[in-house]
Amino acid sequence: MIIKELFKRDIDRNINGVIKIGNDDDSKQQEPEEYVVTRELRKHFSQFFDQYTSTMNSSTKNIGVWISGFYGSGKSHFMKILSYILESKECEGKSPVDYFIDGEKIDDDIVIANMKTAASMPSDIMLFNIESLSNDDHDSKEAILSVFLRAFNRQLGYDDRNPMLADFERHLDDEGKYELFKDRYQEVVGKDWVSDRKNIKFRRKNLFRL
Repeated sequence: MIIKELFKRDIDRNINGVIKIGNDDDSKQQEPEEYVVTRELRKHFSQFFDQYTSTMNSSTKNIGVWISGFYGSGKSHFMKILSYILESKECEGKSPVDYFIDGEKIDDDIVIANMKTAASMPSDIMLFNIESLSNDDHDSKEAILSVFLRAFNRQLGYDDRNPMLADFERHLDDEGKYELFKDRYQEVVGKDWVSDRKNIKFRRKNLFRL
């Protein structure tokens, strides 16, 4: 018998050394499926989903969650697993919560029930790396706000590098003319607006023809 045949899973499979934002669909299955819930993590899952579901039936000003821990303690991994559960997108015919039930990761019925309730509510998830989106060389509140604005605009499909251009797109969207604008841009310029908007400075003359 070969040693690798003793393992339940293929030891030659690709395993990400670190948790990254924006992984492919394989990770969306592999990460929840292989996530190990320790005794300490069970407490955190219980606390998070107990608080999360309690806000569904009553308004609250306590809308933030702070995840802290030592470097390498698994904060990013825990946060990403939470995002999978809340987003509740199926992968290979299973929802993220199913991996916690079928895999017997959590044996507390109340926690599982809260997880199902949270997953049943429509949620928009934004995962991003602050450092990778930052254009500022200095550490300031303005720099952090700039990153959040970029991530927010990107999530909505607006330009995430030019706030003024994003406001222009948002204004068109509010008036129900954004899709019409993109179609007209394609017709006049011959290029897709989203992929070509970075060249807007060179297309100013074309805008007057839209």
